[in-house]
Amino acid sequence: MHATIIGAGIAGLALAKGLRAVGFDVEVFEQAPELKPLGAGIALTANGLRALRALGLYEAVIKRGEEIRRISVLDERGHVLETTDHLRLSERFGHMSAVALHRSALHEALRSSIPRDIVHTGKRCTAARQCANDVQVLFEDGQDRRTDLLLACDGIHSAVRRSLYPEWRERFAGYTCWRGVVPGEVESGHMTESWGGGRRFGIVPLKDGQVYWFACTGSGVAGDRALETVGLPQLRELFTGFHQSVREVLSAPPAGELIWNDIFDVPPRHAYTQGRVVLLGDAAHAVTPDLGQGASQALEDAAVLPTLLARYPLTAALACFDSQRRPRTRRLVRDSRRFARIAQFSHPVAVRLRNTLVRKLPARVNERWIDSILDVHFDPVHLPHVRHPERPRQRMA
Repeated sequence: MHATIIGAGIAGLALAKGLRAVGFDVEVFEQAPELKPLGAGIALTANGLRALRALGLYEAVIKRGEEIRRISVLDERGHVLETTDHLRLSERFGHMSAVALHRSALHEALRSSIPRDIVHTGKRCTAARQCANDVQVLFEDGQDRRTDLLLACDGIHSAVRRSLYPEWRERFAGYTCWRGVVPGEVESGHMTESWGGGRRFGIVPLKDGQVYWFACTGSGVAGDRALETVGLPQLRELFTGFHQSVREVLSAPPAGELIWNDIFDVPPRHAYTQGRVVLLGDAAHAVTPDLGQGASQALEDAAVLPTLLARYPLTAALACFDSQRRPRTRRLVRDSRRFARIAQFSHPVAVRLRNTLVRKLPARVNERWIDSILDVHFDPVHLPHVRHPERPRQRMA
C-alpha cells in the first residue's frame, strides 16, 4: 500500500519511519526547496519520548539533547512560584522525563532514520481530492499524485485541512513570541519560565554551552507590523525589570537569527480522518507552546497510527485513530490555551493573585495533572507476525 506524506517536519518524518516499519511504501513531499536547519530550541516530555521509543528513535534523539531535570516557574524577580522535579519523574518512569535540544538536531535525528530518496523537496501541496479508491494530491507546480493513503503533516496552515474543511481555521492566541539561541552559562538541566505582567521569558539549557530562550508579550491583533521591527535592543528594554538571568541571556551575542511569530492554535472541531486522508500534528491539533506539547503530540500521532494500520483493516484503523487521538488532543489544546491566558495576565492585581495561587497550589494536584499528560504508553511500531485476515496485503518498502 502506498502512503503519501505532505510535510517533512517532525510529524511527517517520524510518521514516515513508523509507516515503513509496518510495510508501507512511503513518499514525503516538502514545500521548502531544501531541508536545512531551521528554528531554535524545543523540549520533549516523557510522552513524546515514549512515542520515540515506540518508533525506535529514542536513543538517536536523547544523545543530541540536554536532560531537563527541573522545570521552574518564577516571578519576574526570580522568586520560585512552582517547580516540577523531572529527575524524580525520570526515576519513576524508568527513562528520561524531559529533554531539550535544538530543533535542527531533532529534525536531523528523524531525517537520518529514513532513506533520503523518499523525501521530495520544492513540492508545495495546494489541495487534495477524494477519489473512489484513492486520493489525488495537487501541487503548486501543476503536477498531481495518486495515492492509497494521504497523511497531512503540513502544519498549522495546512492546505490539506482547508481542502477537507474550508471553514476550519487556525485561531490567534492573543500573544506573540521571539526565540533565539545564545552561548551562555545557566544551571545545567534547569529550565525556567519567568512571569511578569503580560510578559514571559523562558530559559532552556541545550548541549555544548548553548541556551535557548523565548520571550512572550501580549498582542491585540495577529500580524501587527510594528512587531516586525522589534530586535534585541527593544527586547532588552521590554524585559529590563526582570531578574538578572533574563538580562544576561538577552545581552549575550546571538548564535543565529532572531525568530518572531504570533502564536496560534487549531481547535479540533472535526474528525482527523476523512476517507483515505488523515490530519496529524499541527494540521489537526496545533497547541500553543504553553504546555510544551506541540512536538510531543505530533510524535504521539506518528506512533499511534502505524500500529493501528498494522493491526486493523484500513477503514477500521483510521476510525480508531480518530477516536483515540481527538479526545486527548482536544483537552490539551483547551488546557494549553487556558494556561496561556493565566500566564499572560497583565493587570497588577491579577498578576499578584495568579502568583499567589500558583505558589500555594498543592503538589499532589500538580502531579496528577502532569501525570495525565506524561504518563501514557505506546505499543512498539513493527509489522505483526500474523496479519489481520481482513487487512489488504502491503508491499514492503
